[in-house]
Amino acid sequence: MRWPRWTLVILALVGVTFALAVHGERAAPALSKIRPSVQAALAQSAHADILVILNDQAHLGDAQHFATQLERGRYVYETLTKTARRSQQALRSELDAKGVSYRAHYLVNMIAIPNADADLVRTLSARDDVARIELNPKVKKLSMYVEPEQEPQPSIPWNLTLINADKVWELGITGKGVVVAGADTGVDWLHPALINQYRGYAGEDEIADHNYNWFDAVGNSPEPIDPGAHGTLTLGVVVGTEEYIRTGVAFESRWIACRNMDYDGYGTPERYIGCMEFFLAPFPLEGDPMTDGDPSRAPQVINNSWGCPPHEGCEPATLKEAVERVRAGGILFVAAAGNEGPSCSSVIDPPAIYEAAFTVGATTRDDKIAHFSSRGPVTIWGTEQIEPDVSAPGVSIRGPMPGGSYLSVGGTSLAAPHVTGIAALMLSAAPHLKGRVEVLEELIRQTAIPKVGDCGGDRPNNSFGWGRVDALAAVQAALEAK
Repeated sequence: MRWPRWTLVILALVGVTFALAVHGERAAPALSKIRPSVQAALAQSAHADILVILNDQAHLGDAQHFATQLERGRYVYETLTKTARRSQQALRSELDAKGVSYRAHYLVNMIAIPNADADLVRTLSARDDVARIELNPKVKKLSMYVEPEQEPQPSIPWNLTLINADKVWELGITGKGVVVAGADTGVDWLHPALINQYRGYAGEDEIADHNYNWFDAVGNSPEPIDPGAHGTLTLGVVVGTEEYIRTGVAFESRWIACRNMDYDGYGTPERYIGCMEFFLAPFPLEGDPMTDGDPSRAPQVINNSWGCPPHEGCEPATLKEAVERVRAGGILFVAAAGNEGPSCSSVIDPPAIYEAAFTVGATTRDDKIAHFSSRGPVTIWGTEQIEPDVSAPGVSIRGPMPGGSYLSVGGTSLAAPHVTGIAALMLSAAPHLKGRVEVLEELIRQTAIPKVGDCGGDRPNNSFGWGRVDALAAVQAALEAK
């Protein structure tokens, strides 16, 4: 007799429940480890891409007492990888014996398993070393708003002069000595506005060393690519410059990048974590993140113009520890607030909802909050957390496109890179602040120009945060900081 597909799926799920039930007291706790989103995925297709989160999660002490970013980064990397290697050994041995394909991670102590069936999920949930099993869904990037070019286009666009970036350049501060990172759809590294700032480029005949400078968590490309264009645009607002066009706030900073979304802008929690691991301790193209990471090659600031919506299956807390640990490693984690405005409490997606992320809203040319910019407060954690931290220009922002062209776009995706660039200028002016994320964040907040928004409060408020950023004031404060 040939069973209908839906009948087989139901029988498989019943089998999960029955197999757990025969173990008596262990049945309910084991079944409760399987998130509803995983159960739903198994009910729909009998297989699911899953994240197996282990019980043993490393506890980091206060990393602020370390004197340098390298010391912070090395401490975090060594602590996390030591815990992961030890605690994953038994589980990995079982998966190897079963011939199951998987990927091991350390930033969150977890194993990612593609296309797991119900029997495997049942088996894993019964293990004492497994805390929970989550879905690894495909989730869409933040939307952008394409806008007509305004003629004539100045060599330095309005958004850079509004935040006083040009006045910082007049002081001879342009971002030199700082490494920034972009986690996105990739980068067209050969774009004239970006090639000379790529850390892997030696300046000769388009030859580059991509080891430690590029990681493709989507398709394993050996060199930077950007099928989706979004990453080229956002990184261009941080560092972009060529002979007659400048789009970057810190145009002489060096950049590295990681591709965490495919051509149409879909990412997964695992890809997002994989890129964070690469930035905390970059590794070579064929290297093992767990053993070959080098914290001495880490960037000082990461731009994150993406979101992981819970309504698409991304568990709100999945990325929380990962972001906290990147910050503990002395790296500023800048995140776009999202484009779900104008309602209050519309900052709803990771990583913008995390206190460890430095969240950025979008403003217009006349210093109003953009209609689409997501507002706080964030209430998911049981308190009213003010978000964003600050705001920056995010409407009619010009940036480079793959292939050598340019485009004017809008969104908090374009606001966040302004803050990434300002942080790079500050660190270029005051290298002693590298790794001192807490000081850097506070200086950017305190020097922002106060603005009163429509979601309550004076300063900070849930529209602008502490205000619209000012590069000159932030750099001057950095120069005075001890």
